[in-house]
Amino acid sequence: MYFSVNHGEWANKVSMQLEECLARGVKVRLMVDSFGLALDQPRNALNNRLLLQDLEEEGVEVCVFDPKGHRLNRMNRMHMKVCAVDDTFAFIGGSNIGDNYLEWSDHNLSVVGSLGPVFHDVYDYIERFTGLASAKRLNLSQLFADDAQVWLTVPKQRRDIRRALLGLILNAEREVSIRSWYFVPDAEIMDALHSQATAGVDVKILLSDKTKIRLVDYANPIIAEELTKAGVGVYRYTARFMHAKAAWNDKGDVLFGSANIDGKALGSNFECSIAVRSQQLAGDLRNAFYSDCNGARLHKAGDFSNRSLTSRTLAQLAKLATPWL
Repeated sequence: MYFSVNHGEWANKVSMQLEECLARGVKVRLMVDSFGLALDQPRNALNNRLLLQDLEEEGVEVCVFDPKGHRLNRMNRMHMKVCAVDDTFAFIGGSNIGDNYLEWSDHNLSVVGSLGPVFHDVYDYIERFTGLASAKRLNLSQLFADDAQVWLTVPKQRRDIRRALLGLILNAEREVSIRSWYFVPDAEIMDALHSQATAGVDVKILLSDKTKIRLVDYANPIIAEELTKAGVGVYRYTARFMHAKAAWNDKGDVLFGSANIDGKALGSNFECSIAVRSQQLAGDLRNAFYSDCNGARLHKAGDFSNRSLTSRTLAQLAKLATPWL
């Protein structure tokens, strides 16, 4: 399940591997969001469709995701990035299948063990929102891949990733670290970050200085200013793009997956994240965080007020629009 598959070297290599799986008698299913096929890399839109057509002709069960029914609309996109192999391996994280993601700072996680059919069941469950499959009943509060809990955002129904993120923030005693491509948190998440920082918890956030959505870029400086005044360390990644979506705390609680910290990811997209307690993984993420801070700029109190009047006005207007981003 991928938001986008973009024509190029990486997509061709993945396609070849899928065709080899088919030759061995493996059942192969691929779900790609229809908006992602055109919006992620617009110049590849036609070639992306042709790539999926070729895979379907080879025997891949291709599902181009377009939401239907269930009170959904065209803004409710499938933004997941998950590859599951049998019941023993899964690959989950921030990267879609496209050459541009090889040039960005991103995080993806290999999950190996007795995972069971959970990710295949999630595929069946999400597919029903396209109107192409019968309903798949799942207890969304009891989805586990071995000892990792799988959380979903399901538009109009579930906001479990948001709830897990709030719990991770509020359960921290000494440290909370977050990295997110889009960072436009709602009031409750902002309050949680504020309260933890003012209580002496070391709260650090790494966001991309530039994204592909200009409104997000305009709004982020004023959000960063508010958090900085509360004692949060906000780092703006300036070396290319920073596309990762991960959060962890000092207890080793880790939330990892496809969801950015914005209204769409936590409320109106289909998203998938896993929650696991692992001090080793938290340590690896912490090391990567500090490494990427070498390509980042720390936001300082007063940085926003030093901007031009035009920049400050755009930021205020963009912040008003963030609930609809």
